[in-house]
Amino acid sequence: MMKFMIISTIMLMMPGSIQMLISILLAFMMFLSMNMYNMCNYQNIFNMDMITLSLIILTLWVTKLMVFSQFNSLMKNSIYNMFFILYLSLLLSFSTTNMFMFYFFFEWSLIPIFLIILGWGYQMERFKASLYLFFYTMFASLPLLLTIMMMSFYSPTMYNLCFLNPNFFMKNMFNLTLILAFLVKFPMFLVHQWLPKAHVEAPVGGSMILAGILLKLGGYGIIRLSPILNPSSIMNNLMVLSCLGGGLLGIVCTSHSDMKVIIAYSSVVHMAFIILGVLSYSMWGVSGAMMMMISHGICSSGMFSCANMMYERSHSRNILSNKGFINLFPSLAIMWFMLCMANFGGPFTYNLISEIILIVNLNLLTSPLIVSVILISFFSAAYNLILYSNTQQGSLINSIHSFNMFNSRELIVLLSHIFPLIFISMSPMMI
Repeated sequence: MMKFMIISTIMLMMPGSIQMLISILLAFMMFLSMNMYNMCNYQNIFNMDMITLSLIILTLWVTKLMVFSQFNSLMKNSIYNMFFILYLSLLLSFSTTNMFMFYFFFEWSLIPIFLIILGWGYQMERFKASLYLFFYTMFASLPLLLTIMMMSFYSPTMYNLCFLNPNFFMKNMFNLTLILAFLVKFPMFLVHQWLPKAHVEAPVGGSMILAGILLKLGGYGIIRLSPILNPSSIMNNLMVLSCLGGGLLGIVCTSHSDMKVIIAYSSVVHMAFIILGVLSYSMWGVSGAMMMMISHGICSSGMFSCANMMYERSHSRNILSNKGFINLFPSLAIMWFMLCMANFGGPFTYNLISEIILIVNLNLLTSPLIVSVILISFFSAAYNLILYSNTQQGSLINSIHSFNMFNSRELIVLLSHIFPLIFISMSPMMI
């Protein structure tokens, strides 16, 4: 299967294939629109409900902003085709109801991001980073494939994500094999080592798609499979481990100096919140997790885009080499502050509402986890304020090589990240 996906992806990279890709996408969207009101029709392979619709809108929004953020480089080489293949695989992953096809598209999305990092990464370490990404996700997904095949022997309807039998509870070990691939894709603490390496080496568009959309495949998969997951001691241990790991990585973020690494680790901290929500098996938990996935997808994409704008002017990702940006680029400083504030759940942001819902859900479950979550929230605020103050405040340094002011394209990209976070939080019908 993996050989087929690699060969098909390379074929789609060849010149002249973009028209075929557009035709496939249009046919897919037309087929999807014909069946969007029949979520649980067994014959339909592609369908849509509110969870799918939310993540597809997020995919469309972040992909559009990614194209705007690196429009010039996209038009110069074949990386445009790779991003289009990745975009198509994400749409198909979120909209399919067939478990085997979901696994196929879930793995297919790995190939484009692997080739993007390997072919268009910034430094020589991109080969090592791409291998980390490939082997972590591949070895974790093999148990998932075996478990799906075992489930198909139990009942043919188990192939359909709409017809998962709530009475079919997996054994404890099968619970772990079923969700291990999704925990790596999140990623969860202890299986997160591939994420900072991938973000550091990836181009800005790859980081935006990776943090904004690809990580959400893990949460989406666990939410879809939650009817057959058994609330066991393994799940409780995963929640505790996720909490402790989020707190430890929050401390790591306060002492790091690389902007992209800090943003990457902050994604793992947010994923700890989401894991607590989806493994709680409660309506509040799943709702809060979905809200945080949407808010984090927009916010993290904006932070990587803004960090790249500073990198283009200072030629450094070190926060100490970007001091005094507010003296030259006050508009950039304001946007950076709003994104940092949204990243730790500041007032009037969608992130704050999702964190409140998840904390209330945890309070209904168990009290000891609340202490860990409060510590995570504290360190999240600490490293985001450090990230802002160390890059914007202070005297101007001599390492800024480009004094180009904000252009309209960059302003539109950042405002398009900030406005949804505020607008959704102020619209009760959108929550």
